[in-house]
Amino acid sequence: MIISPPFLPQRNADQSEVAWLDAAMTQPPASLTNTGAPEGSYPLSNKLAWHNGLHLQGHPGTNGHTVVRAIADGDVIYVAQPKQSNDSTADPQNYNPFEDAPAWTDNGCVIIRHTTAIGANGAQPTEITYFSLVTHLCQIARITPTGQTAPRPLQTGDRIRRKDEIGRAGQIYGHSGQIHFEICLDEANLTRLIGRPPSWVDSDNIAAPTTDGRVDAVFGSVWFYLPATTPTSTAQPGNHQRATTQSTLGESLWLRMTYEQGDCIVECRTSSCGRFLLPRQSNAEYDLYVEANRRHNSLPQAVRTRSSPSGWYELLRFGRNLGRGPAQTDKDPLPADVAHWREIPGPNGRSIWADLNAEGTYKFSDADFLPICGWNFVNDDTNPDDQRCDSNNVKNLIADPDTHRTDRLKTDRLALRLGDTNVAEKLRRLVCRFPSELDQTTINARYAFVRELQPFIENPDAWTDFESHLSAISFSNLPAEYTSATWHVHPNEFIAAMRKCGWLSRNELELIYPNDYEQKQGNAISTASNALNEATRERFRNLININIRKYFINDSAARLSHYFGQGAEESRTLTMMSERRSEASCNQIYSGRMGNDQTGDGYLFRGRGMKQITGKYNYSEYWVYRGWLDRRSYTDSWWNAAKTATRPLIDDPERVLTDTYSTIDTGGWYWTASPHRGAPHRRSSINILAGDDPPNNANIETVTRGINGGTNGLDNRIHHTLKIYRIFSDVP
Repeated sequence: MIISPPFLPQRNADQSEVAWLDAAMTQPPASLTNTGAPEGSYPLSNKLAWHNGLHLQGHPGTNGHTVVRAIADGDVIYVAQPKQSNDSTADPQNYNPFEDAPAWTDNGCVIIRHTTAIGANGAQPTEITYFSLVTHLCQIARITPTGQTAPRPLQTGDRIRRKDEIGRAGQIYGHSGQIHFEICLDEANLTRLIGRPPSWVDSDNIAAPTTDGRVDAVFGSVWFYLPATTPTSTAQPGNHQRATTQSTLGESLWLRMTYEQGDCIVECRTSSCGRFLLPRQSNAEYDLYVEANRRHNSLPQAVRTRSSPSGWYELLRFGRNLGRGPAQTDKDPLPADVAHWREIPGPNGRSIWADLNAEGTYKFSDADFLPICGWNFVNDDTNPDDQRCDSNNVKNLIADPDTHRTDRLKTDRLALRLGDTNVAEKLRRLVCRFPSELDQTTINARYAFVRELQPFIENPDAWTDFESHLSAISFSNLPAEYTSATWHVHPNEFIAAMRKCGWLSRNELELIYPNDYEQKQGNAISTASNALNEATRERFRNLININIRKYFINDSAARLSHYFGQGAEESRTLTMMSERRSEASCNQIYSGRMGNDQTGDGYLFRGRGMKQITGKYNYSEYWVYRGWLDRRSYTDSWWNAAKTATRPLIDDPERVLTDTYSTIDTGGWYWTASPHRGAPHRRSSINILAGDDPPNNANIETVTRGINGGTNGLDNRIHHTLKIYRIFSDVP
């Protein structure tokens, strides 16, 4: 899933993801007088009425136009052309609820259906469909459809790509460069998104979990529930098997573990003491491979036969051994009773070590949309077909904490609470069920409550003017699939959450690796048809997604671009998973290198897999990593040892090809372990070389040397990496 905001301002070099998203999706500066909250807030606005989305203030470009863009690939299901603006007080689009002067509101609208993947359980994909709506556009974009030469306005049925222009931001009550933006789903798709049926949970009384979180979708931070009985230690334990201990947490807590730019951030949350953070653990991601090997090697011999560094890597990475499918046989070996010792901030904030894999601990990720993270689901509105909020859950959430106030649940008092920053923070992660405010056919039913308000009682014309205005900026022919998508989510929170997902859909992988292979030849690009097709992409897509998730590659657009750019050359975009050199040629080129010390080793251990693992040494390291070979069963540096040295027994190197998981995983392992530098050592990940800066010729060459050991095919690697970066980046 690749997603971005509807406005794409330039990102500063030192700007964090959170800061950039806030800048890209900024609410208007004006606030409502009766709430103190910004105009067009979510999910409640004027008069405590449900508001589908957010009003956003756009960013004018160099030409003065405020361009609005598609947030993801999708299909346009509705377009309403905007009316030309004027200053007539008789025009209902000049209705001004704040003062007497006319204030124009544009009514151009585009609705896009987005269907994408967020994960898979084995071969079974987890796909969701959601809708993005932008209204108050002053102009609809013009596009040139495939096969046509003349541009025309965007229209229903058009296929659109992320970052494509859909229109230009217009006016809302006379304020220029603004849009109303919303994201919504129906209940079936919301259930697939969060992995369970939506329901309300009392944030002050979150029940202890009894099972781990979902495995089909896993992204973002890793969360642990640790019971009071979780074993602890004041110093780092050396034994990595569960053991009886007299020291325990003494209080249950939630733990959040976030890997970010190579570091690890650990935070705990307790009901009694609040939140505590440990200092950032520098380079924790880059050290993870070595640490997985260290813990595996520390186990007794009898236990180590049931273990693997790969299994340990998953435990350290995700808190559990996810593997590649739902069955236990889909996971690399790891004993069920190993201890996952981590340094954490304890209930009192002081640093301790705790076993995050102890009995009674449970593991989750941001993909579980946990109540402890503030996510909650509102479906208790007693009048669900009107625009007034009649949800007791919401009212109690925003009410004044002083329970002695007799007016704390009255509408006017509740409305005033919307301007409180703490209340606004609580509302951001509410997913609420209510009808679309843009459905012209239901205006009278949805806004009947307005006639009961004092200003409308006192002024007989107030309702007529208000109704005319609502009709002018709403639509009578909205698609049923949109109006039935009654679950609404804060757009900033949805986009921020789903940008962590990184699971590529069928269409997204096709965009990255199209059927025709491009090759750089001097200054020219030649395109030739190769063996790549949809069946081949789909054969590997889920495994690629597992790979980029496991090895932190989908953490940034830069890492992804380097990974796929290198893979384009190494595997000819998934069509060459084994070297095509002859046996004689492989033996000539690779003999006496990379651990190849026996006759025929060059061909036997030729390049295979997405990143072309090559040489007996690299094969042996991967076999050890997967638990297929015990490192102690052969002589280290056997190729330089005496003839009596014991060599690694790898009787089926073709396994890299016959097992499609290994075909892809060898690439991720090589990316993380970089074994051509020697035995496992600290900070060997290619992610260090890739960095988070946009790819350029220099850093692509650096990554190429890390992958290839030289610069073979450098022009092609540069071409593909830069081209793929345009797909992943947020640059228009």
